[in-house]
Amino acid sequence: MTPLKDTILAFCKWCNESPFGHTIRDSVWLFPFVEIFHLLALAMLGATVIILNMRLLGVRFTGDPVPMLARDLRPWMAGSIVVMLISGFLLFSTEAVKMYGNWAFQLKMTFLVLAILFTFTVHWRVTSRDSAPVVLRWLTAIVSLLLWLGVGLGGRAIGYVTTAASSVTP
Repeated sequence: MTPLKDTILAFCKWCNESPFGHTIRDSVWLFPFVEIFHLLALAMLGATVIILNMRLLGVRFTGDPVPMLARDLRPWMAGSIVVMLISGFLLFSTEAVKMYGNWAFQLKMTFLVLAILFTFTVHWRVTSRDSAPVVLRWLTAIVSLLLWLGVGLGGRAIGYVTTAASSVTP
């Protein structure tokens, strides 16, 4: 294995053995409780992403200027991302080593990093000004929707992908 893979696997093992992992894994109610917050934040994030990108596409909410709508939605978007990252880490810590070898989890994490980077750079810049060309708005909205869709599809696929223990241990 490479040094990066060794480091990631060591982190996953640490997460598995952490107080978070043990406490949530050993509790009957904590996992579903944390997952409720994860799913509520997902719904809020999905709503903000769809609303803002529908406006960029000119499909809905055309009465509001893009920068005003973006300014109103950003706290909800950022807050939901924070809740999802915290709750996601807690859920991950219950079976981190298993997730290490799960290609659907790896896909989700790749899309998540790309979606967050895109959202807080390109998307943020395009939605902050009303003078962005229509083609740029459309392209930004489509890329944003595809990236967040990739996060969702990767997350949904996690439960359907099994990981052999032999693929995780060196």
